[in-house]
Amino acid sequence: MSKVFGGRYEVIERIGAGGMAIVYKAKDLLLNRIVTVKVLREQFLSDEDFVKRFRREAQSAASLSHPNIVSIYDVGKDGNIEYIVMEYVEGRDLKEIIREFAPLSPEQAINLTRQIGEAIRHAHQHHIIHRDIKPHNILVTAEGRAKVTDFGIARAVSAATVTHTGDIVGSVHYLSPEQAKGLPSDERSDLYSLGIILYELLTGKVPYDGETPIAVALKHLQEVPPRPSQLNPRVGPDLENVIMRAIAKPAEQRYATAGDFLADLEKVRSGQPVPKPEEPMDLDATQVHRGVRPLTETAGRMNSNPAEERPAESAAPGRQRKKRRRWPWVVTAIVVLALLGAGLWLRSYLTVGDTVVPSLEGKTVKQAEALLQQYKLVLGPDNSAEYSDTVPKNEIISQVPAANSPVKIGHEVTVVVSKGAQLMKFPNLINPPLSKENALIAIGNANFTATPTITEVPSSTVPAGSVVAQDPPPDTLWHKDGNIQLTISTGPQVQTISMPNVVGKSAAEAAKILQAHNLTPVTDSQDSTQYPKGMVIKTNPAANSPVQQGANVTITVSRGPGPIG
Repeated sequence: MSKVFGGRYEVIERIGAGGMAIVYKAKDLLLNRIVTVKVLREQFLSDEDFVKRFRREAQSAASLSHPNIVSIYDVGKDGNIEYIVMEYVEGRDLKEIIREFAPLSPEQAINLTRQIGEAIRHAHQHHIIHRDIKPHNILVTAEGRAKVTDFGIARAVSAATVTHTGDIVGSVHYLSPEQAKGLPSDERSDLYSLGIILYELLTGKVPYDGETPIAVALKHLQEVPPRPSQLNPRVGPDLENVIMRAIAKPAEQRYATAGDFLADLEKVRSGQPVPKPEEPMDLDATQVHRGVRPLTETAGRMNSNPAEERPAESAAPGRQRKKRRRWPWVVTAIVVLALLGAGLWLRSYLTVGDTVVPSLEGKTVKQAEALLQQYKLVLGPDNSAEYSDTVPKNEIISQVPAANSPVKIGHEVTVVVSKGAQLMKFPNLINPPLSKENALIAIGNANFTATPTITEVPSSTVPAGSVVAQDPPPDTLWHKDGNIQLTISTGPQVQTISMPNVVGKSAAEAAKILQAHNLTPVTDSQDSTQYPKGMVIKTNPAANSPVQQGANVTITVSRGPGPIG
């Protein structure tokens, strides 16, 4: 019996899983519609504060109503199970589209980004920050409509302002610098993530990547990414200006609102110029100056003797050089202190224990989750499925990291799940009957790879050389390399009979007898002193010999005695 949440939402199938929840496709039995049910993972249920925040966030997000936002219908509890009921969207997530099609054209990228931006603007107008804008949380329908999901795990701006350990959500590749530091985030954090998505749509790459989450987080704080036009020459300067402003490290240099972001995208679309953003900070110059000077000014205010405050220009050259040499170390110290002090999640990452990745290949997703839990690991949300001729359906084909790899506790493991052998619709070869040659071409065009087995049978209804029967039948879903059998007509069935004896009969009588046996008489003649004129002397084939019905039979008729010599 299938699971029914709240006595109303009947589970049809499991369609996904993330770090916080498991996702099901279900049927709303009351309203008779398909919905998505997101169920909070069991390990979070013991945290009452987290559960309360989960409900509060979902209820807050339920107030959003926008064509580019996945609607939240209901928030409920079934026993100790907490769940959110959401709009079911038939489509693919944006990460899948990026993997398959990126880099996209500027027009396509702008269109998708504008739709996501409209969703973000609507949420911000209702004082809701998403905090986890990433391609995995954006669904795209077959018609090209983008719909942002998981506002249910966002927080209302008024609900909380301080981020604490473990409370940072979002993939590190799309995390804003202030989120990486563990500082409070606002609307500009969502716009930073949207800028990263636009960068990835146009280049096929995220601007910051690394082997570990902490390496990526440090790049968000320290490095200047390659300009999009370096990776995709089709990115014009105005579109590049939009991206670089959106992903500026200081929040004050970014777009203040989603409306501002969308306005500049509209300028690019209509061919209007977009001002160049402020240059990225130089970590050895600008950032150092801003970080160190307040210490000097504070010291000056504490010291009442103005003479002790020397302008930079009056300092000794040697002293200036020493200070300049020290600045990179000061910057490094500031960054490390920021990460260790404010970014508690990075510190927890560094101090967490080690484990190894178990082998998941050949296991189901449910078995893999249970095994990973034993190793204190989690199944990542970014899994995929592929056809396989060797791995049964629903079993894991491969995994990243590989089995026995050393990782930190809590690390995500991504898997590829088998969809089973690929089944394709087998063509119709018998209605109307195709010739053997055309049937083989049709099979190849349908991408089937097996060589058909051919048998031949007579048929009074199908022309010789055409298909009488096929296995698999027309329109059957079949393995691309599955066995194929074709039965080819040899034409009407031919029966072998014994040749009637017509020797000594008149030619007319013999012809009548042969025709009655479905044989065709062909007349020949020769002189004979033994047989009267007009009488059959012999036949070919001879009397009582086997002969196929429909065959020609030669009867030799006497011309009588020949000339007398």
